[in-house]
Amino acid sequence: MKINNFRIFLAFLIVSSVLFSLLFAQPEQQQQIAYPWEKKIPESIDDLLAIQAQIQSNLPKVWNTVVSVEAEDGAGSGVIVSSDGLILTAAHVIGKSGRIMKIIFPNGDQTEALSLGGSELSDAGMLKIIEKGDWDFSPMALVNASKVGDWCFALGHPSGFNTERGTVLRVGRIILKRDETMQSDCRLLGGDSGGPLFSLNGEVIGIHSRISQSPEDNFHTPIESFISNWEYFLNEELHTLGSMQKGGFLGILCEETESGLTVLEVVTDSPAYKAGMETGDVLKQIDGIPLDTREKLTILVSSKSPGTLVVMDYVRDAKEISVRINLGDRPAVE
Repeated sequence: MKINNFRIFLAFLIVSSVLFSLLFAQPEQQQQIAYPWEKKIPESIDDLLAIQAQIQSNLPKVWNTVVSVEAEDGAGSGVIVSSDGLILTAAHVIGKSGRIMKIIFPNGDQTEALSLGGSELSDAGMLKIIEKGDWDFSPMALVNASKVGDWCFALGHPSGFNTERGTVLRVGRIILKRDETMQSDCRLLGGDSGGPLFSLNGEVIGIHSRISQSPEDNFHTPIESFISNWEYFLNEELHTLGSMQKGGFLGILCEETESGLTVLEVVTDSPAYKAGMETGDVLKQIDGIPLDTREKLTILVSSKSPGTLVVMDYVRDAKEISVRINLGDRPAVE
């Protein structure tokens, strides 16, 4: 879809917004709404035209940053997020660390990038353009800048790069956001994986991940997963489910709450159980590294060998507690 040709999907915008409003409408809040796209329910064609105009105003800023990522075994998408050529994509697009992959820009120009780290838990991956340059890039949103109900737009290269068709645009809203998962009603197709989901301000809020046959099942990796594990993804190898199975085991199930990373369950006879940890404990640090997401905790624990001694800091009933825990062996997956 070309930047200036929006008549085709305007009807889709109207229908999808009405359907979403029926599903997620809540009582009107009393505060003044600054922009039409901040309303719970679009109230007129003018509101939808304003949303369209906002997207049109940001497209030229981000268009050149959305690239096709190709290798011998397939193609995906990605988005450049720094002037020195750092690309965010999906873990299943890069496959492993240390690969040389072809990068194709919207105008057909090509270069190469080296795959870095990431995590199969959230399907987050990184690449770095090898050639030195001052690359166009898209800004990343701040942590928790996006929420359910926000309008968004998706860009990508479904079925791989296509000169005649160009980059493909889809418009929708966020319908779920929890821990390492974000879901929108922007229709994704094979080849979109690794492409960006943008806020209406033109900031990257997610990376396309799991795609299914159902048009409702469009999942993205939230930008928070990248930000939380930034240094690890940059400097370590791709964290795979296989490598996790070989790593250390703590024995707790957690949830990201307003209080912090909160323990929901402690596995009986696990290292955490033997160290006295309990349901309701709020985790703060492991070996001095702040904990803010489940994925970060899993990566830090499973990247250590069984038997490794770690220091866990947590809060219980407003009291700060610090314990030493010897990591165990991860139970075999049946």
